[in-house]
Amino acid sequence: MKRVGRPPLPYKTRHVMVNMKDEHYEHMRQANTNMSELINHYLDNLFLLKICPVCFTDDLRRTNCAKCGGEAIFCHNPECADHLHRVGNTCPQVMWFGKMKPECTPEEFHGE
Repeated sequence: MKRVGRPPLPYKTRHVMVNMKDEHYEHMRQANTNMSELINHYLDNLFLLKICPVCFTDDLRRTNCAKCGGEAIFCHNPECADHLHRVGNTCPQVMWFGKMKPECTPEEFHGE
């Protein structure tokens, strides 16, 4: 018997609902865009530290932490609200007043 529906993907997936602006949805439908692929590509880039989580550009400087060796990115887009700040890192995280923050302070990160 022949399989019906989409072919299986090479990774585990979960079906979720996403709220998006109507105009974005209509534009992607008219362009015949694979919305799941687009969202997964964006999330891959975000979590693999390939884009700035604030302005979403790839104008980044990469460096490693002097304390733990974790990788970090600094945004180099002058129009970004966090221009030249550490916007993503792989340093160990701790809970601080309900939010996750890196264990390494900016001074420890730069080896000061």
